[in-house]
Amino acid sequence: MKRYRLLVNGRNVLLNRDGKIQKYGFYQNFFIKADNLKQAELLVSARIFRDKNFAEIILNSKDDMPKIHFETFWELDNLEYVGDYIVPDRTYYVEKKWWQFWV
Repeated sequence: MKRYRLLVNGRNVLLNRDGKIQKYGFYQNFFIKADNLKQAELLVSARIFRDKNFAEIILNSKDDMPKIHFETFWELDNLEYVGDYIVPDRTYYVEKKWWQFWV
């Protein structure tokens, strides 16, 4: 089995932050063992959408679910080495409309 590090960009995540409801995106690293890259992507997608903490905070309707995009991946030689240095936590950012790129 191969070992991968995948950087995920989640988008279209509707959250209530300090009483203000708006769309957010997030970045998150995942470290996963899989037979190939496609299987690693499927496992990460399942892990995100089955995460109880994530499911409790998102306010999206079933018609407007968050989108997951795999930014990049690395095939790793030794998974234990990076595990101590990179925390697989989500980092959220406010999503802007395409015309707000300069703001």
